Amino acid sequence: MSPPRPGFFVSLEGLDGAGKSTQAASLTAALRSVHRDVVSIREPGGTELGELIRTVLLETPLGTAPTPLAEAALFLAARVQLLMEVIAPALARGAVVVADRYLDSSLVYQGLAHGIDPELILGLHRLCGADRLPDLTILLDLPQRRAAERLGQGLPLDRIEQALAGRESVLREGFWELARRFPERVVVVDADRAPELVARRCVELVSCRLAPAMAP
Repeated sequence: MSPPRPGFFVSLEGLDGAGKSTQAASLTAALRSVHRDVVSIREPGGTELGELIRTVLLETPLGTAPTPLAEAALFLAARVQLLMEVIAPALARGAVVVADRYLDSSLVYQGLAHGIDPELILGLHRLCGADRLPDLTILLDLPQRRAAERLGQGLPLDRIEQALAGRESVLREGFWELARRFPERVVVVDADRAPELVARRCVELVSCRLAPAMAP
């Protein structure tokens, strides 16, 4: 009996409005259509504790919001629970995990955008045993003007979106900084195109990495 093959962990990142949820759903469907075991998750959330923390993080009125460091700690708590309860078991059985945001979002939104050293956030994750990074991160890049336009046409903004409205250029540069720091893991995809073209590129990227990563 051969040992179980390792799983594969892919995350989708980018500005609010870049199409992460749409592309995560599309990628999940494409992988399941070829009979892959796929676990789709979103952050924060994915567990009972994570969903409670999501409510606190996204729905708390701006005037009573957590401080930037407290916000980062809440994301960390939700992520530790998600990793231990969902992600690690899925990877252990050889599944593909598709994440709508993960640790990179904390490095940008709670780190660079709020002036918290990303190394501090990474250090806290290491301390909690939650520094497992995705095998592949797809950065859906969208000009800030287009991201703002898309957000204006969608659902009401959550607390974090409201707090960072107008700072899209800072957030976009933060993601590009991560792409430069982790070039082997983070791949930039032009998200200012038809969703089906973006989806095709995402599937291509995952397919290329998936075959050698999951070989016996």
